[in-house]
Amino acid sequence: MKKIILSLFTIGVIAVVALVATQAFFNDTETSTGNVLQAGALDLKIDNTCYYNGQACELPEGQTEGQTFWNGAANVGNECSCTWQSKDLGERDVFFSFFDLKPGDWEEDTISVNVDNPSWLCADFNLTRDADNSCTEPENAVVGGEDGLCDENEGDGELDDYLNIVFWYDDGDNVYECTDEAQQECEEIIIQDAADLVLGSGRWALADSLTGKPIPANETFYIGKFFCFGTPTQTPVAQDNQGATGTNGPDSLRGSGFTCDGSLVDNKPQTDSLEGNIEFYAEQARHNDGFLCNPPVTSFFSSFKKVG
Repeated sequence: MKKIILSLFTIGVIAVVALVATQAFFNDTETSTGNVLQAGALDLKIDNTCYYNGQACELPEGQTEGQTFWNGAANVGNECSCTWQSKDLGERDVFFSFFDLKPGDWEEDTISVNVDNPSWLCADFNLTRDADNSCTEPENAVVGGEDGLCDENEGDGELDDYLNIVFWYDDGDNVYECTDEAQQECEEIIIQDAADLVLGSGRWALADSLTGKPIPANETFYIGKFFCFGTPTQTPVAQDNQGATGTNGPDSLRGSGFTCDGSLVDNKPQTDSLEGNIEFYAEQARHNDGFLCNPPVTSFFSSFKKVG
């Protein structure tokens, strides 16, 4: 009897399985493949093109990389380093590197800023050294003291009193321009002052929520720079609306848009030097509408209630 019951149980299980296996329904499947969530990037790159007393710092003709020379003339002692292609800045990439300044000398640069995402842009200037270095006989005679007075002073030099710097928003041709002779619509001056006030001025807002729109992605943002060892005067040239063409810079007949008069420089700044750091900072603009390069300082005070 026991064997019969087990047999019947087995048959019943088989019957149930067979019933389930024979059922089917209409169906359809849609698949979306390759879905990706990836964080974007913000990469800031800087290039620079400079002219010293009207001579371009550039590569020799036919070369696309390597050592740059004044007017591209590959001669020993004629090397220069203030022109480079768009890249991440390194220790040797400097906007000022001159060791034998004479009154009346001038230099013009156009700094090109490139970002791969819409960004706000700030610049930090930090004057790190202002030195007298040594006291020459002509310098000491102007100061009016005894020999060695300059060295004994151990203070700041006088170069920053005679060196003046201008920054402006340029269109890429290294020339300060206005739309007409009346100078009603000129390229905007960012700052024009003595070197110590410019290089020691802290953080500038080149593009933040107060100064205007962010820098668009993959477009070049230009900043012009002019320094004069003496007194600079704005002599803007007519706006040609061409930007950089390679033939309309300060080494052309157009000039730089400034003149430099060194006639009032005396012997006080002889051998003096200035050193400093320039840093550019970019921050994403998306979801960051209120960004400020110089946010207001908030002070917190504790409130106390006098008892008794």
